[in-house]
Amino acid sequence: MTFKNLKITVTKAEGKCSWAKVGMSFYIRNAKLEIPPGQNLCVFALGSILQPITGAMMKTEKGEGILDVLQEWRCPEPLSKVIFKIEEIV
Repeated sequence: MTFKNLKITVTKAEGKCSWAKVGMSFYIRNAKLEIPPGQNLCVFALGSILQPITGAMMKTEKGEGILDVLQEWRCPEPLSKVIFKIEEIV
């Protein structure tokens, strides 16, 4: 099975989140999580974004994939507002 490669980027970070900075990115390549050296990823953010990432990395027909209807995802942490952009990379 082949998978799409994804880039997930923080596009907005407000509130009490201590790790997220606008512009930080991590990657999904061949269904494996890659976090650049020196960066961290909050377990709450990761947990909340796993389902859309899993759907986004599956190969689909044009117009039938999750990225056709969803490009951003918000971390559910109520004291912060962190928005992630999910995009396919080649």
